[in-house]
Amino acid sequence: MPRYLILSLLLLGALLATWQVRHNAFFWDTVQLGAKHGAWYADNHFRYLLLPDEIDSGHPPGFGMYLAAVWALFGRSLAASHLAMLPFLLGIIFLLFKTGDYFGGRRSSWMLALLAFADPVLAGQSVLVSPDVVLVFAFLLALNGILYQKESAKMAGALLLAAISTRGMMAVVVLYAFELAAFWRGRWDFPLRKALPYVPAGLLALAFLGYHYQQKGWVGYHADAPWASLFARATPAEFLRNLAVLGWRMLDFGRIFLWPLLAWLAFQLWKRRGKLSDPVRQTLLLFAIALPLMSLPFLLYKGLHGHRYLLPVFLPLSILFYTLLVHSSLALRRRYAFFGLAVAGLLTGNLWVYPDTISQGWDSSLAHLPYYPLRKQMIAYLDQQGIPLEEVGTAFPEIGPLDHRELNGDWRGMKAKNLASDKYILYSNVMNDFTDEEIRELKAGWTPARALRKGGVRLVLYRRGETAK
Repeated sequence: MPRYLILSLLLLGALLATWQVRHNAFFWDTVQLGAKHGAWYADNHFRYLLLPDEIDSGHPPGFGMYLAAVWALFGRSLAASHLAMLPFLLGIIFLLFKTGDYFGGRRSSWMLALLAFADPVLAGQSVLVSPDVVLVFAFLLALNGILYQKESAKMAGALLLAAISTRGMMAVVVLYAFELAAFWRGRWDFPLRKALPYVPAGLLALAFLGYHYQQKGWVGYHADAPWASLFARATPAEFLRNLAVLGWRMLDFGRIFLWPLLAWLAFQLWKRRGKLSDPVRQTLLLFAIALPLMSLPFLLYKGLHGHRYLLPVFLPLSILFYTLLVHSSLALRRRYAFFGLAVAGLLTGNLWVYPDTISQGWDSSLAHLPYYPLRKQMIAYLDQQGIPLEEVGTAFPEIGPLDHRELNGDWRGMKAKNLASDKYILYSNVMNDFTDEEIRELKAGWTPARALRKGGVRLVLYRRGETAK
């Protein structure tokens, strides 16, 4: 009974959540990866495959093309964009149940679905028009193809991963390596036979990357890209710093509560000294393979530290916790207590808000949700006061035309901040591009003309010329 009840509640929750956020603007990286990419393909009627350099992040264009196709069918609007995510969200829920069936049995699989969506990173991305929602669906689809030996599902999931992003391409490598490690049969031709369903994804990736390089002379990033500094190779000292940041990400947003419980379950399993069951061994392998492979860009480059980049790691972590819990020797009541503590701890992550001088992954928890109504209020205030948006300096994600966020045909927009010359500055704690010095200068020497706050989100319109009180 809990299986079907919770499945129904999760499906209903996805429907209601998508409906509730249907008018929310594009946020953070989805401004480029969603709105701008989709608009390019829609405005050019799919005549070109490659994006112009100023918005080309080096990823395959599958997500932007998908949004443009949705707009062609249902109209170019925020509601159509959010509803375009719904099939993938519903698919993720079904696939989580199937994954839970395999690793823990049908009576327990609801626990994995709840645990996965309790993770703030998946929850935060699930209310955005995000390619990472598609990535999670494709990852689970291919994983289920491996687990249930469904070659068509494996092939489709791998193809979708290769079409959505370069990280999706890396996830295909993770899944292939997992299949070899978890299901090795000792035959010399096993790796070749198991590689066949991945061949279309590999060919798609090679064709895109090769064509991109042939046409533009670069892959991933180019020297004039606004994000080029993020791809600078890390020095040995920066590598160690990145390693520390990776550890922080693994603990962040409530995940810190998961690790002591996971360690206790692993210790109890070790004490039993028995042979590991196939589900436990396989989940350990999945996490052990995903963590180092998906962390390589995180560690080797200066600025690729977004929480969402680690979704193919966080998901196996949830699967690992669930599998160890279900296969533990705990009595049912204690098992539910452990599960409740894990879910509650993860849910608290949606309430975590760091001080202004510490960058936060606002697109990776539900803490960003108050930003949308506050943003509308602030823009309305600017209009009421007759302050042109073009005279307001600000930072990512609000630089540029409103149309790139709201799909409303309004080409007015704020500009990149310059505290030396701007009369007005719009600051929000969801903007990580204000330096510590700039934040201190605004608080000490500028006047808050309008300040809005809801939950953990703040927006302040500063005006030059008077000392802040």
